[in-house]
Amino acid sequence: MALCLELNVSSQGESIEEAKRMLQEACGEYVSYMEEKNLEIRSVPLEILREFLLEDVEYVRPSDDWVYSENITFEVGAIA
Repeated sequence: MALCLELNVSSQGESIEEAKRMLQEACGEYVSYMEEKNLEIRSVPLEILREFLLEDVEYVRPSDDWVYSENITFEVGAIA
């Protein structure tokens, strides 16, 4: 999964590279749409992002002895 916090856009792919490429396309389409409709672009609030990322943690638990942790690893990148 790939997220663009600045635009509140997400995408996914079979690999990190595909997810990034799909996110880049989704961001371009989103910006074009917002400009065409003359709408304001706002960032997603961090609490909503946290809730989104953690809401399915019970469903992806690899085993019963797995313990949830607040530590989540992110790959951060910038696309110019």
